[in-house]
Amino acid sequence: MFIGDVTPQVSGGDGGGSELIVQNIIRDVQRSLDTSVVARNAMTVDLLRERRARSLVFVSDYAGSGEESLAYARAWLRNATIRSWRSLKLVRVHLVLFAATTTGLRRIRASGLYDGVSVLHRGMDLPSAQWQKEELWRIRKLCEDYARRTEDGAGWSGSEGLLVFEHTVPNNLPSILRQTRGRTRRPDGKWAPFFVHRTAPPGLMRDLVGYRPERHAELGLRGVGRVQLTGSGKLHVRYRGGIRDLVEVLGHIAKGHRHPEQLATDVSASVPMARNLVLQAEKLGLVDSQTRLTDAGWKELRAAKAKPRLVVSRLQGSQEPYYPDALRESR
Repeated sequence: MFIGDVTPQVSGGDGGGSELIVQNIIRDVQRSLDTSVVARNAMTVDLLRERRARSLVFVSDYAGSGEESLAYARAWLRNATIRSWRSLKLVRVHLVLFAATTTGLRRIRASGLYDGVSVLHRGMDLPSAQWQKEELWRIRKLCEDYARRTEDGAGWSGSEGLLVFEHTVPNNLPSILRQTRGRTRRPDGKWAPFFVHRTAPPGLMRDLVGYRPERHAELGLRGVGRVQLTGSGKLHVRYRGGIRDLVEVLGHIAKGHRHPEQLATDVSASVPMARNLVLQAEKLGLVDSQTRLTDAGWKELRAAKAKPRLVVSRLQGSQEPYYPDALRESR
């Protein structure tokens, strides 16, 4: 049914790394699903025909360049029967990702190999970082100038990834973070990579566990709760982990970012959380069904931009002697 080392269970020939970890997670999740879900031993077309399978759901932890997810789908569709079922719309092919770069996700969707793609975290790459244009240009130039191979400066296929797992250091990170040789100013002349041989040292991972880049807006979304509409630019959503301004979301919507995946990248939240924020805004009448700002939404956004005047009610007295340091002739 398959060619080479690709199997429905583990996409890597050695059966190690993130593929095996994801496979174990799927096995555990299956226990909470109904019996019609086949997560193991789906090796033959006969079994899929017997179970009358209507959906093939592929799961991965990360899509950096997107090439692995595309190669896996192509391996299935090389089988004439699977290809025929999909052509007749008897089977739909889906991809579920924990995280994906903007470039990788765009490449996967544009391929047409998947009927649906779901992602929990989108971005985590250079384009989605909160850097000014000049800062981003300097960082890209730094990665290119010090890369041992210029074509690998932005990571595999130029995907500019910034995500590292405890179990995996992806090859789409800028090469200066993982290369073992390069132009250096160290006295010993050796390059000191952040991740040696694409492995994460235990001490470093203890320091980095749970780390995400700080953003200017308030962080820490922990479940949608009560929403308060003040009408004065102080619209916020109360979460178990604190309070987050919904005005920030309205501002990104006003700039044309209407898709939950775009908003998730903008406000540093998961895609489901961004989707819930949009639903809350729609319930409050701030956006319509097309995620466009309503009159009430524009009013709230305008109120948020109006800064109160600072008025000094009286002069502040002082006992210090005053000496004039300049003279001006009368008019």
